[in-house]
Amino acid sequence: MSDKYSNGDLMTAFAFLANALSGGSDAGQAFPYSDAEDLSRGLRFIPGEVTEAQRRGEPVRFADQHCSHPCCWYWQFSDGSRTYYWDRGDYEQIANANGKRPDELGRYPDGVGPCPDCGNEHTRGGHIEREGTV
Repeated sequence: MSDKYSNGDLMTAFAFLANALSGGSDAGQAFPYSDAEDLSRGLRFIPGEVTEAQRRGEPVRFADQHCSHPCCWYWQFSDGSRTYYWDRGDYEQIANANGKRPDELGRYPDGVGPCPDCGNEHTRGGHIEREGTV
């Protein structure tokens, strides 16, 4: 995972500018500062539930597990729940590493399997209410 401010693409610049023009910080902002920081790490998107929680002023912490694979990146909410990062390219890369092949529609009906680096099972992204449940 890249450090904050290591990715200086146009989307990151737009995110910081949009936040600054709307007053800065997270609470009540159209583009929360925390979202801009996450984009500056190289993330391609921020899940809506993360942005909404930050707009409400709730603490949301971006974290990665011991593994550096993007499927292991998540946002931790104050209630202990998590939302895992998901990107189609990463998903397909995991499928290839696990020997999975898509069906005729390009889908993986039985999933792509766990993270090839650490075994994390949350490779479909999504919100996890409590550890071990989906």
